[in-house]
Amino acid sequence: MTQLQVYKTAFIALLVIFVLSFTYMFSQVDVMTTQEITEEQIAEENGQYYIVLEVESRKLKISEDLLQSLELDKYKEYKISYSYNKLFSKTGKIDSVIPYGKTP
Repeated sequence: MTQLQVYKTAFIALLVIFVLSFTYMFSQVDVMTTQEITEEQIAEENGQYYIVLEVESRKLKISEDLLQSLELDKYKEYKISYSYNKLFSKTGKIDSVIPYGKTP
């Protein structure tokens, strides 16, 4: 390979990496919504807990701490903050869950 071919190959590789990382970065979505959560929406798979949102059919991973903070018998609606990447599957991660109408 000549030196020009090496530079050309390196430039193309860097360009591909830049385009892929740029696309990934702008595909990250953060959402804050109010949803009703029921026991039927909570699922466990392989030791991980998930909440399936009815409106978007999105499966969101929830930590055990956040899951234990849910008071489903006391509050039906929750303000949920979650993030997901729209390039990939319909899964995401819950960042916070606050009972709707609860004052600190």
